[in-house]
Amino acid sequence: MLKDFNLLIEEFSVHCYEWGKNNKPTLVCLHGLGNSGAAYFEFAEYLEDHYHILSFDNPGHGRTSPFVNEDDYLFSNLANWYDNVFQQVLIEPFYLLGHSWGADIALHYAKRYPEKIKGVILLDGGYTFPDFQEDMTFSKVYDGWNDYMEYSSVFDTWEDVIWEYQQYTKRWNEKIEQMVSTLFNKNEKYELISSKFTVLSIIKAFFKESFTTAYPYIKSPLILIHATLPKDLINARITGITELKQYIKDVTIVSMEETNHMVHWDNPQKIANEIHNWVTKQLLN
Repeated sequence: MLKDFNLLIEEFSVHCYEWGKNNKPTLVCLHGLGNSGAAYFEFAEYLEDHYHILSFDNPGHGRTSPFVNEDDYLFSNLANWYDNVFQQVLIEPFYLLGHSWGADIALHYAKRYPEKIKGVILLDGGYTFPDFQEDMTFSKVYDGWNDYMEYSSVFDTWEDVIWEYQQYTKRWNEKIEQMVSTLFNKNEKYELISSKFTVLSIIKAFFKESFTTAYPYIKSPLILIHATLPKDLINARITGITELKQYIKDVTIVSMEETNHMVHWDNPQKIANEIHNWVTKQLLN
């Protein structure tokens, strides 16, 4: 059953969704840029009988306060910040899952606090962008997001929002619409909760602190579940996976056929099954 709660850490509000029971293995979930902890609503339902699941709204997203300083969004700082958050709710080591931006956070956290991690789960993140996507130069990415936040992050109607987000997944239902609703404030129009300052600070962080710098320090088992669409990213995926295998001893790669970047929206049940099978294998070893 879904619950949620807020933590107050030095006057900073942190919001988290929770499923399952405390006596089960803990799975901590971190979402992608512009999303929220609600992104795992549907996915978590397939795992809540077997795990204690915590899904946080990252800083500046959902109902978690934004940072004031740009450098606070650096992955090294986010790792330290999240350790302070995790200490409020977790005692035992846990599995850390991240999608997209959240995957990079997960890697940098595992680099700094390896003793607290039982395993790292990457959902189509932390292995291609931006290092192995040659066309993703800083100026192209930064300018693109700047334009999006300036001109395209506010919608006149809810139907406009739905049309936009239907482009990100191969399927649509009430649960996905509910997840999307957590991303917006409704005043006269629907405005993305994540501010331009937050988004652009995160873009800078991607280019300042590469995910590859974390690879040599990952001591726990790691599973990457990656999309196969769009197909023009195949070379970047191959390069990233090769790099992962070079530096991390215990790596499992799962190719999720006919999925886009929002893999946990495209096929939540299959991804949940892959993760459960992988964790079960780790527990038996």
